[in-house]
Formats: sequence, C-alpha cells, structure tokens
Amino acid sequence: MQVIKICSMLAASALLSGCLSVLGQNVTRLNTDNDVLSGVVVPDGYTRRFSPAPHNFRYGLKTAGDPVRYGERSERFELRHGDCGGADCIEPRSRAEIQMTDEINPARIGQDTWYSYSFYNATVPSFTKDNSLRLVFGQWTVGRGNQPVFRFIQLGTDEGEFDACDPSICTETGAARGDLVVHLSDMANARAWSAEQNNGYICRLFDMGARRGGWVDITVNTNFGTGLDGFLRVWVDDTLMCNYSGPLVSEQSVRTAAFPHHRRGVFSSWNKRWEKATSGARQPNLIVYYDEFRAGLSHAETDVRTAIAVGSAPVD
Repeated sequence: MQVIKICSMLAASALLSGCLSVLGQNVTRLNTDNDVLSGVVVPDGYTRRFSPAPHNFRYGLKTAGDPVRYGERSERFELRHGDCGGADCIEPRSRAEIQMTDEINPARIGQDTWYSYSFYNATVPSFTKDNSLRLVFGQWTVGRGNQPVFRFIQLGTDEGEFDACDPSICTETGAARGDLVVHLSDMANARAWSAEQNNGYICRLFDMGARRGGWVDITVNTNFGTGLDGFLRVWVDDTLMCNYSGPLVSEQSVRTAAFPHHRRGVFSSWNKRWEKATSGARQPNLIVYYDEFRAGLSHAETDVRTAIAVGSAPVD
C-alpha cells in the first residue's frame, strides 16, 4: 500500500516530530470538493479531491490478484468515462486522486524534500496529439488556487519539441522517447513560456505503453525553490531522467502558499480534446496502482529500493 513515512523532521516544524507512518458507480455533477461516501476508505492523512465515485479509489490486495510492489497492499485508482465532481464537471475534467493534508506534509518552500514510490500502469494506452487527454500521474501544487508547481503528464506520442528547447530549461539526460514527461506548470504559466521553452515540458521520464503491466520505481528530490538555487531531480529505476536547476515556484504563488502539497492518482485534464477528436466516443477505462509511497527530508528514509533491499517493513 502507499503510505507516507516522515522521519526526523526539522525542529522548526511543530506539526511533526520523530517518525510518523501514514498511511468503485459513475457519479457526476457533485458540487463538493471531498464527498465522503460510505465504504470508501482513503489513507490516513489524505482527502479525495473532486473524486466522488466509489471506484475512484480502493486498496489493491495481493490476495485478490492486484499488483503489489512490496507487502500485501497497494493503492488502486480507476477513472471511468463520465466521472467528475465539483468544478471538474464544468471544464470538463475528471480525476481519481487523493491529496496529502497539511498534518502529514513535510514539504516547505525552499526546503530539500524527497519522495519515492512505485507506479504500475494497468490499462492506460498511448495517445496522439489530436486525442491526448493530457493525463496527470502525480502533481505537486501550491497556493490557495492549487496551482501545480510541477506534474507528471502524459503527452501524445507525437508531441513535444525537446530538441529545440532552451537547454537551460529542458534538461534531458538522454531519453530519446517517452510520453510521460515533467511539466513545470507554475513557471510556464507565470512566465508565459512558449515553444522556445517547450511550453514548460522539460524532461521525458518513460514511455507509458512500453512500461504497461510492470512496476516503475520513481524518486523525486526538490526544494520547491523560488530562485536560481531551485532544483528538481527525478530518477526512474535509479536512473536520473530529469535534472533541472532554477526557480520552480513563482512569486505570485508563493504569496498565497503555506507549503506545497502532493496529489497522486490519475487526472484527465483535457477532455474537450478527446471529445473533438473522437466525436464524443467513450474514454478508455483508466486503472493505475501506486505502492510504497514515502515522503521525507532525506533519500535514506524514503527510497523504495533501499527499503526492499534491506528488508524494511512495507508501508502496508
């Protein structure tokens, strides 16, 4: 199961100390942010944001045949055609996501923070530029408007101008292909980045279709910086795939931000494009799993592969 493990917090943080272990029916047009439905249980320290359908989240069980990276449980997210809640129904967008609450969140603007987890694509297909849903698989947001700082988003296989991008922005480490990419959303919006900055898509991580049906281990290290000392590094299966240096959080966002938040699951951010390209055909049923999610202030306390190699207790 995905759980959060936060250890050795800074003395300045009064909220956390020591080491904490934290741990579907189509429903449309619901107007609340977090509809609590009977029988839907999410990890402690999380809420469901605009994800009202019972099938949007459940625990995956090894005994039931669900894929599990380590231990006995994983997190299963499912997004079906027509699922939406709250303001998502107006856009239209849809999501099956959980969001970390302030009580267990270790991240602060300017503070070195680590995340590590495993990801499993069960049913997500590849898309083209014309029909891409711009699916988001993990995002880190900031401020009252929940502006994404950065997110992992699936482009169409024919999208992205990485070779032509300003090398100070697009800091690829050699990935020639791959539709799951890193998007610096806040900076792209605040600075009106265009084709010269590849519209904020800075790194390729991996190809969703090629990795379908298997676990991918992901590690993220960032300080949510606002200046030239900012950084974002992403490893996939221990290979560094993104190494960006520079600001991540805009001045506009930092004025309304207590600290960044994390969300994960699957979020369809561009339903209109699909509807236009397919003349309103049903969207594919999207199922993904996450497991062994950890967040903290060091690599040693969060790394999935290290925990498994030394036989640490799973985060079930």
